[in-house]
Amino acid sequence: MSAGLPPLIAAYKGPAGPDVLTFATRWRGASGRPVRVVTVYPGSAPVGRGRVDAEWVAYNRHEAESILDGARKALAGTDATFEAIPAESAPRGLHEAMEAAGPGAVAVLGSRTTKGVRRTAPGSTAERLLTGAPGPVVLVPWDYEELPQPQVQRVSVAFIDTPDGRAALEAARAHAAEVQGSVDVVSVLPDTLVRPSLGEPRRFAEGQREDFAASLAEAVLPGERSRLIEGPVVEGLAGLGPEDTDLLVCGSRGYGPARRVLLGGVSARLLRHARVPVMVVPRP
Repeated sequence: MSAGLPPLIAAYKGPAGPDVLTFATRWRGASGRPVRVVTVYPGSAPVGRGRVDAEWVAYNRHEAESILDGARKALAGTDATFEAIPAESAPRGLHEAMEAAGPGAVAVLGSRTTKGVRRTAPGSTAERLLTGAPGPVVLVPWDYEELPQPQVQRVSVAFIDTPDGRAALEAARAHAAEVQGSVDVVSVLPDTLVRPSLGEPRRFAEGQREDFAASLAEAVLPGERSRLIEGPVVEGLAGLGPEDTDLLVCGSRGYGPARRVLLGGVSARLLRHARVPVMVVPRP
């Protein structure tokens, strides 16, 4: 297990809180990365020029500490730390917590209710945090705590030979090494590729498949697994289940601020359908 790693910042609040704690402790068990459980509460309430309703702030802090008591009970006997963070919004508080923790900190958030289906579904906090987070963000499926996996060790990565795809692959390898786990490099051959108006469509499709397969083979290192799935892309990646992997890593959109998460079309749609925890990594 690794020492001196930045923390997993587990956003604990609401019915998804136990799912977040379960994922964080499983990762902690595999790597030794510390767990910092946080909940964000409104930190100020202006009532006039230069004045703040101190009683309102104290009430919100008390409520936040009450929420954290549930996490303290669930993680009793561990070395997890707990903090109520005052901020103007939950995404802002989590963003600031990640920046304060330094490079490499990972935020872990739960999903909103998915009507009994164990899939990822970002709520408003996750969606807003994922528009510029300073580090990786993991979204855990609803009801994840009921899954039997004891640790996070099988790491899959959605790969395409682009800068953001290579950044995702690099991040997946780093996290797999941290948990002493395996890497599975997954590429999806889209079913929406352009077909020629002239010539032989079947031969053209075979050539496209050969290009994807060659790119995948070139990316994979000895000891890593690979798989080429037929599209559609989102459905192909969302088809990966707990029997296949413990964590799916994907990249950010290929433009926007450097070293920030910025969801692209595929990653945004994947986060609404995945059956396993999904990590979105900042663009290079």
